[in-house]
Amino acid sequence: MANKHVVVLGAGFVGLHAVRELAREPGVQVTLVDRNNYHLFQPLLYQVATAGLEAPQIAFPVRAFLRRHKNARFLLGSAEGVDPQAKILWVEGRPVAYDYLIVGTGTRTNDFGLPGVARYGYGLKDLDDAMKIRDRILSACEEAVRTPDPARRKALLTFVVVGGGPTGVELAGALGEVRRHVVSRDYPDLDLSELRVILVENSHRLLETFAPSSAQYAQRFLEKLGVELMLGERVVEVSPDAVRLQSGLTLPSFTVVWSAGVTGQALPGLTATKGNRIATTPELYVPDHPSIYVAGDLNYLEYRDGRPHPQVAPTAMQQGALAARNILRELYGQEKRPFQYKEKGNMATLGRSHAIAEIGNLKMRGFLAWGAWLAVHLYYLIGFRNRMMVLSNWAYSYFTYDYAVRIMHNRHSFPAPLEPVEEPVQL
Repeated sequence: MANKHVVVLGAGFVGLHAVRELAREPGVQVTLVDRNNYHLFQPLLYQVATAGLEAPQIAFPVRAFLRRHKNARFLLGSAEGVDPQAKILWVEGRPVAYDYLIVGTGTRTNDFGLPGVARYGYGLKDLDDAMKIRDRILSACEEAVRTPDPARRKALLTFVVVGGGPTGVELAGALGEVRRHVVSRDYPDLDLSELRVILVENSHRLLETFAPSSAQYAQRFLEKLGVELMLGERVVEVSPDAVRLQSGLTLPSFTVVWSAGVTGQALPGLTATKGNRIATTPELYVPDHPSIYVAGDLNYLEYRDGRPHPQVAPTAMQQGALAARNILRELYGQEKRPFQYKEKGNMATLGRSHAIAEIGNLKMRGFLAWGAWLAVHLYYLIGFRNRMMVLSNWAYSYFTYDYAVRIMHNRHSFPAPLEPVEEPVQL
């Protein structure tokens, strides 16, 4: 047990829950590695992107988290690969030796190889993405006030969200609230009917992981909010000034947010499988390399029916903790335990005072679900100061109908529309 070195790669939900378990054992030295010096609470990224929260309010310094764990250290850097035989993790050219390695690097946006998505679309996976989207939205509104060109103004004021999962639905709902409560007051020179929020989803319904009744409730609310839903439509290309759909329609837009899917951030040196994820045993270690554990969104472990476990925060928390506990069990000569996912339910916020929540057989909608959503997210947010700041921002926005964080950090420029575009049919 003495002097065993466990390296934890990634300061997300996997990393923090693994460190908490390992730090209880004084005979183990822990090194937490991440390319950023903070833990990011990703479920609230869309609120940073839509001017509801400031970036530091959903991020917590890693070193502050590690203060209470005397046997844990932090190393800032990007992992370049792993040598399982030598038990070395390469971090920006520096070899970091380990006895055990826990990999929780998560996912990145999946553009599916579609033309223009990587170059002109905006993903929403980190703080830089959220800040770029917010600057883009504010810059587009400012530019729309200045331009005399109707075609250019149409592209500036059309915001397209691709993907009808929880992230896409929450972002579209937040943009609808911005349209209703912020743009209408901050930009009196704009015709509010020209500002469009369009949600494009390949499936014929939203929120595939929710019950049909919950998805229908979400659809009705978004439509009432003014969000235009294009269901059963597939994006085939994103250009500098438009989105082209498989049906032949073209949507004029300078701002396209891509939330249609993710792919794993596999670590070089490990063999990836479906979705660029890493297959493991039920105990969460890589079959050919039992000293390497993979947890969270990067882990590919199937239920008995063949479905992989969901790529959500509760999975990452539970797997991160189990990976750490299984390492300790091995060091104590105890039998490792297989992963058994404890279903925490599904939640998605739609807009002011409206959300949907499914916990077991209990289905909540409207204000009650919204209150539950607020409580759960505040509970899991790291840092007392962050909780208080987020709560105060939410309270301010609720009572004043105002979004408090409307500061443009970097002004974006926009090209003129390249060609006339066809008006999309309202579905």
